[in-house]
Amino acid sequence: MIYLTGDTHIPIDIEKLNEKLFPEQLSMTREDHVIICGDFGGIWDESERHKKWLGWLAERNFTVLFADGNHENFTMLEKYPVSEWHGGKIHVIADNIFHLMRGQVFDIENRLFFVMGGAYSKDRIFRTPGVSWWAREMPDEEEYKEALRNLKKVGFSVDHVITHTAPTNIISRFYTDEHEKPLNEFLQYLADTLSFDKWFFGHVHTDEFIDDRFIVLYDRIYDLERNVMLEERCRGFASDEMHHEA
Repeated sequence: MIYLTGDTHIPIDIEKLNEKLFPEQLSMTREDHVIICGDFGGIWDESERHKKWLGWLAERNFTVLFADGNHENFTMLEKYPVSEWHGGKIHVIADNIFHLMRGQVFDIENRLFFVMGGAYSKDRIFRTPGVSWWAREMPDEEEYKEALRNLKKVGFSVDHVITHTAPTNIISRFYTDEHEKPLNEFLQYLADTLSFDKWFFGHVHTDEFIDDRFIVLYDRIYDLERNVMLEERCRGFASDEMHHEA
């Protein structure tokens, strides 16, 4: 089984993966996957709080996969070991927590996923370089080239695309930002070139079917097997339990 959701900003928005809010996990195993569309936030600092949350995730029945967003500590993230997994490169965070690196194609449960993390922090002015903001939030030239090389290997045909931000024509429904434009335009080129079924992204903090192919996720969880958004569940009653578990 594969489920997808949006930004978790650990610990701010992680409680959607609580057993009460996501009871489907009770029948899942490590062979099942939950994919987070960027702004994972679990690799942020050396605090006990973040260590506890990673420990909490490492105890889940399922395997956690995440694309990077703009709110990640890239200095810490890039110190994790790189490994090959299901056809693409990952950073191994824990036995069941993997960072899906940029420009990679993965075969997950017999579906091909193209992953391209990154985005621009509109709140950069309020952040401190090397503490709460990192220039690596945006892809570099080599990552764009890596993406094209890997897509060429699969004939520019995948089942699904996972990103944090979105192609220009899609993201412009929410905002425009000249600083993010190079990535948005690259993604637009892919949207116009790739053969794909569904494209999932986060970043804009809403849940919406943009059209029959583009889906933005934040609080909600998407069941890929059934191609439906799971029923929305109120967070309030789960908060105390989440903090207790952590």
